[in-house]
Amino acid sequence: MTAVEFYYNDVCPFAYRVRLALAEKSIPHQARVIDLRNIPDWYARISPTGKVPLLKYGDDVVWESTVINEFLEDAFPDPPLLPREPVARAHARIWIEYCNTTFQPNCCGLVFELDASRHAGIRSALLDSLRTIEAALSQTPGPYWLGDAISLVDLTYYPFFEHMPALTEYRGFRLPEDLPRVHRWLDAMQARPSVQANRRPPEFYIEAYKPYVEGRMGK
Repeated sequence: MTAVEFYYNDVCPFAYRVRLALAEKSIPHQARVIDLRNIPDWYARISPTGKVPLLKYGDDVVWESTVINEFLEDAFPDPPLLPREPVARAHARIWIEYCNTTFQPNCCGLVFELDASRHAGIRSALLDSLRTIEAALSQTPGPYWLGDAISLVDLTYYPFFEHMPALTEYRGFRLPEDLPRVHRWLDAMQARPSVQANRRPPEFYIEAYKPYVEGRMGK
């Protein structure tokens, strides 16, 4: 079997997506944590961006979390984390794109934005995206995005929900209670063995985000 090496950081929600995919597919791999504030020279030589996550598959390198997870789906197709049927597969990718282009920027933007005058607008956009997610989950009978089976869509979104205690601590933002399908989905995700093996407590994220909200990163 081709050797798999995975490079990540505990705080990075994008790397968390890949950690979950590796766990859901039970893919044997060697994992190495990268200190993003002190990137080793050897890692800078193998990573085109100097960021995480990154996957080595034998001598080949794959980066960007969405691409890595689709690569894992191609290289390790069982158990499947995307539908086989082309239209359903396309719809799954649409929701992954929505996370990357709308939900994630709003979610992360609220805690990373240091200009308090912009927080109200970001908060409103985040609430709008959460309502869009609620509507999407209401279209499926199962607890997950695509029904009874977990998929890459679920793994794409979940890390940002686990990071939300930082938004509560520093921006006073809480996941609204009037999103029953979102809460049902979140309960189902938190019960997954893959999540239970990788999750971090709220205090971890609150401490990890502190330098960002204090404007100390890069100084």
